[in-house]
Amino acid sequence: MKERINYWILLAQLNPIPVVTGAVVLLLLIALLLFQRRRSKSPRRVPSGSTKSTKSKSKPDTVSSVQPVSKSKSAPEVSPAVAEMTTVAAVAPRAEADVEKVEAARNADANLAGDPRRQRIAQVNEEAQKLINGGTYDENLIGSPNPETRQLVGAELLAAIVGRSATRREHARTAFMKHGYFDDATRDLRIADSANERAAAARRLSFVHDTEATPHLVGALEDPSPDVRRAAVEALMDLRDPAAIGALNSLMQTENDRKVPRTLIKHAIDACATAPLNEAPSVAGPKSTSDTLPEPASHQIETEREVIEL
Repeated sequence: MKERINYWILLAQLNPIPVVTGAVVLLLLIALLLFQRRRSKSPRRVPSGSTKSTKSKSKPDTVSSVQPVSKSKSAPEVSPAVAEMTTVAAVAPRAEADVEKVEAARNADANLAGDPRRQRIAQVNEEAQKLINGGTYDENLIGSPNPETRQLVGAELLAAIVGRSATRREHARTAFMKHGYFDDATRDLRIADSANERAAAARRLSFVHDTEATPHLVGALEDPSPDVRRAAVEALMDLRDPAAIGALNSLMQTENDRKVPRTLIKHAIDACATAPLNEAPSVAGPKSTSDTLPEPASHQIETEREVIEL
């Protein structure tokens, strides 16, 4: 607040004429408003001619002529009809907004009911969430051969695999292998027409973290597209499978594209060389306590020697 006040004071000092003009106009408006309110509250004066004429009239006429004046002296009363109209005018916008919300919900339900594609998408999402949460689900729908359905289910499974919940990751990874989505990724990596599709397949295999993907990713290191080769190198770096060290060393000797820098290949080799042999996760079952223990130092020394020999 102090900074804002200092800012406005400085602005007023730099522009005195506009500030003074605005202040004068503001004061005039306030004075006019106050004058108007006083004028509306003050009783209306009856003209002198009308008072003289009323004296010559009889008492009934005098009473009848005084009644409007007495009404004007009191505060203006609001009739029930006007009050009701005011209340209706205030409530009308809210009622219209509520009606619009209800109509929008009905239209959405109508569109969903009238569009079988949206119904199928909603059903696929529901079954995928049941699967990921560990509940019972429709295996025929999750394992459907329909390409669009498999694309939707695959996206839901990958989103759960890269999520934070270990339980949801395990359920999604198991379903990814069980219902053939792993095979779909390996097939796309080999024979997809678009380089973007092949690179996306390599990334999907890296998300699963299963060493069964190593041979397929090693084969992708010879892909004619540098984007696919880079995706394969990054996927092997995530898998950290020592079986890929030889192929990565060969690629370092032959790769000359800027999209696949040697530093990236070197990082992938280091990741594969320094990883324990049993670190790569598998979807066959939960890890035992012995699997989580680090390997002795001799394994790391042997791996480093293997790198030097290659």
